[in-house]
Amino acid sequence: MLQLMDGWEHTPAFVVGPALDIMAGNSLATALHSGFDRFDNLARMVFVDPAGREFYQEWERAAHSCVAEIRAAYGHDPESARIAELVAELSAQSDEFAGIWKMHEVKSKSQEGKHLKHPEVGDLHIKFAAFTVNGAPHQQLVVYQAEPVSPTAVAFETLRGMAAEPKQAQAPGPVADLAAKE
Repeated sequence: MLQLMDGWEHTPAFVVGPALDIMAGNSLATALHSGFDRFDNLARMVFVDPAGREFYQEWERAAHSCVAEIRAAYGHDPESARIAELVAELSAQSDEFAGIWKMHEVKSKSQEGKHLKHPEVGDLHIKFAAFTVNGAPHQQLVVYQAEPVSPTAVAFETLRGMAAEPKQAQAPGPVADLAAKE
């Protein structure tokens, strides 16, 4: 999977687990999220990292989406220690997370558009798609795309030039080893 993502030089791509832990990402995904303290968990990045409110231009939509995705994963695995740990952590650190969690919204990732703002390359209007990873239950490959010949495509090229060597994200807690699934 990592080898496949690394071949996508113009497309940020990463794999998330049920608790939205980032299990692996290509160098462009890492560069895209470089304004965050850590590129390790999407929900933590939205609710706890100060960069989240600037990066996600539609922050409230991103917040509701993260919580609804965690709820959906929790419905598939209500005994998940990792999801319970994340919910407890974020509930303690963010009143907004706790309030949205109590709403019981459920939604899985799909195909949508996002408006992001990177601290170095500015506004990004992306489309994304999430794909289930066969052989790795409840893991998803998330792929961001820019319209061809758009300001976002130009920004992705700038980020590509800034990108470090591809590396696997370090996610806390017990997550499945993506490499073992290949």
